[in-house]
Amino acid sequence: MRRLIASLMATALFAPGVATAACLKPTEGTAMNMAGLKSQLMVTALACDTRDRYNSFVMTFRPILQKEDTALNSYFSHHYGRSWRTEHDSYITQLANVQSEATIREGTLFCKQNVALFDQVLALKTPQQLQEFANDKPMLQPVNYDICGTPHHPVYKPMLVNATVPVSNGSAASSTKVAEQTAPGTPGKRGFFGNVAHGIASIF
Repeated sequence: MRRLIASLMATALFAPGVATAACLKPTEGTAMNMAGLKSQLMVTALACDTRDRYNSFVMTFRPILQKEDTALNSYFSHHYGRSWRTEHDSYITQLANVQSEATIREGTLFCKQNVALFDQVLALKTPQQLQEFANDKPMLQPVNYDICGTPHHPVYKPMLVNATVPVSNGSAASSTKVAEQTAPGTPGKRGFFGNVAHGIASIF
């Protein structure tokens, strides 16, 4: 599994178009960042059994997600012509792969580190706030890029927060329920990468 991930990541580093551009137009960069955010939330939903929260995210922001999905399609159509759909699907798959790799690398800590991302996103009130969040906190991508005319933002890395829950005697104890989720790639999680890529590509 790790060998497969390494191979996929090496391939992703050479994704054409995105990688060769000096910088992306603001609309293109935002579309990429929104795709990265949507993918990260999907990975978290599948890895940490938080599909209900992902569904809430999609329902809340469906119009802007559809708009950014159209912008992403336009980017690939402009750069790749007739083969744009193949290149688009390859990008979505590579995106899911590089983000999913973190679930194996971080193991049981992944959910504890990433589930809180839903709290931050679902607290946003407007489509513009979601776009700003995606641009200010870009998620891991299969390629490196900057948005023309905007400051470079490092890849967002969720802080590890120790959640606490009350126990019967009224004191607080560290909650390990989230951290104990089985990491994708272990037995019982077959087809994880394919599920993520399929879910991201078909959510609309």
